[in-house]
Amino acid sequence: MPSRREPLLWLQCLAIGVIPLELLLIRLLLAGADPGPVPMVERLLIWGVGAVAPAISLWQRPADWGSLLLLRCPVASRTSDQLKLSASEGTWGSRSALVGCTALLLPLLWWLDQSAGLIHEFSPLQDSSRLVSLLLTAPLLALLVWQIQQLVQALLLLMQVPKNDSAAEAWSIEQLQQQRSSFGLQILQLPTLTWPDPQKPSPSPTSEPSVEPGPEPEPEPSVETTAENDPNVTSALIDIDSAVAVQPEEAAEEDESAPLDAEIGDLDPVASGDSEKHGEQSEASGGEQSEPDQTPESSPGSA
Repeated sequence: MPSRREPLLWLQCLAIGVIPLELLLIRLLLAGADPGPVPMVERLLIWGVGAVAPAISLWQRPADWGSLLLLRCPVASRTSDQLKLSASEGTWGSRSALVGCTALLLPLLWWLDQSAGLIHEFSPLQDSSRLVSLLLTAPLLALLVWQIQQLVQALLLLMQVPKNDSAAEAWSIEQLQQQRSSFGLQILQLPTLTWPDPQKPSPSPTSEPSVEPGPEPEPEPSVETTAENDPNVTSALIDIDSAVAVQPEEAAEEDESAPLDAEIGDLDPVASGDSEKHGEQSEASGGEQSEPDQTPESSPGSA
């Protein structure tokens, strides 16, 4: 398992912002009382107790990466990948950081004690003894030594190149307990981090699917080009144009003939009615005129 998936290594990197606050707290504690008659001896004594003694202990057994001093990962339930991570910790890198940290804390403590009188009004230990200030400063120095070694180890593990799993050998639980200093309650269990694979980037929801360019379609020949090449098509186009031109005239004639047919249809019954009337009158007149043609009856006196 790559070391970058372990969340505790990233949590230990938070010491970069915590260490300056701890140095400020040491300065506030030293500002609570005035220096004694021999401040040089006091500073060397507190430096030896608070920095040198923890450094010697951590030299023999470096700090465990899975321990945050108050909380830690359960040792018995660690996976093989976590045990491989403990085996890959470099002892020389952590020991070099330990030596540099211990040597740097002496001049830093010297400067903090000399300038502590400037913030005497803000100290929580005003009007207290010098011994109380020094005794409270010693655990803060030990905490600084622990955090600096943990910080350097975490950075080295995060920057190391992942090795082949078959070549790496995992430590046993007994070996881890004997060679590493691990403190805290064994209740810290954090899930591993998941990072995207740089070789197979996941497509974003807003990204459009890529479309491979296909063969360009051939342009279809236009009607004009076809007409120029084929004389039959030219004659067919001429017939179509003439038919289209004639259709409006025929439609106009049909539109004009429609009302005329309606008018003629209305006039036909009237004409037929008049003709019937004239026929009846002619028949009546003919009957009246035919009455004289009948032979008159002879009168009784003519015989």
